[in-house]
Amino acid sequence: MEKREAETKLADLLEAVKKDAPIPSSPRDAERALSALLATDDLWEAVRLSHAPLRFLCAFWNRMVQDGLLTATDGRLKLTDKGLDFVLALGISPARESVCDACEGRGVDFRKLFRETIERFIAICKNRPEAIQDYDQGYVTEATTLARIAFAWQRGDLEGKEVIVLGDDDLMSVAAALTGAPKRVLALDIDERLVDFINEVAEREGLTNLQAVKHDLREPIPDEWLSAFDTFLCDPTESFVGFKAFVERGLLCLKGVGSAGYFGLTHVESSLDKWARIQKFLLESGAVITDLRDDFSGYVNWGYIETMRSWKWLPTKAVPKSVWYCSAFYRIELLQKPKLENRKLEGNIFEDEEAATT
Repeated sequence: MEKREAETKLADLLEAVKKDAPIPSSPRDAERALSALLATDDLWEAVRLSHAPLRFLCAFWNRMVQDGLLTATDGRLKLTDKGLDFVLALGISPARESVCDACEGRGVDFRKLFRETIERFIAICKNRPEAIQDYDQGYVTEATTLARIAFAWQRGDLEGKEVIVLGDDDLMSVAAALTGAPKRVLALDIDERLVDFINEVAEREGLTNLQAVKHDLREPIPDEWLSAFDTFLCDPTESFVGFKAFVERGLLCLKGVGSAGYFGLTHVESSLDKWARIQKFLLESGAVITDLRDDFSGYVNWGYIETMRSWKWLPTKAVPKSVWYCSAFYRIELLQKPKLENRKLEGNIFEDEEAATT
């Protein structure tokens, strides 16, 4: 296949994909999706390597199947001879990774924390509540949670600080409190199972600096928590409204200039267009992005994979066997006190056109 013919074919595919998946996308998303197919035939590994919204990927790969460029069976995506000619004519090469074995690409080694903290946290997690779909839950690996806390500690946002965690199925509040570094850790969650579990752990482990409270983040933040914390941590749902429900609340809880916040953001459910809108919101809110570590967080496969929204989009159905859902880890710092409304949020905060896991 000649390069010009391949470029015309790609343009036609992308035009068709816009009708199937009306979300922001670009030729570079297609390039990443094709590059992933040259590196692996595993559906979920290809999703991880593509760094593009799952809705786009499914629409793109489904169109390739229809056009005889790709086969999709038993969780495997394989380029046909015609498909391989197409990809090579575009000059695309396989996706490549050069991840550090010690830190798994995070840039921080959580094993440098006190060994007792690590062992206690892993033991506590064995009895944690399972993730449920009602609240768009899906918790990260123990290594991820510990690395997040190690990173915050390294940045000076843990030792002697008052920390609030907004939504905590990842048990970041527990890991933070176990270090003994924070002055105070408050976890907010709508799920009574998590609130009870965290409070039981605090009592059993003698963590007098840890408390969990039931709170729906669609509701305004009580006055006692406004401007009361040095650091916030959260892993927000990724609709734009849902993201703001978490991060706006976090910003409102910060004491002021120099206070810091941490959150996760994926490529699976957030296009770069949404990333841009989020970054603009942060800047307009008086915060600056100081750190952004892509693929920092890896998520344990949740039990409702087959009922999530995107299951029906997949070109081939298979339950993942390894980590595929990853998120970037952001750190932000306040340059000025944010001017945000502490208002009630109405409606469904969990879904938008790019949502995949609800």
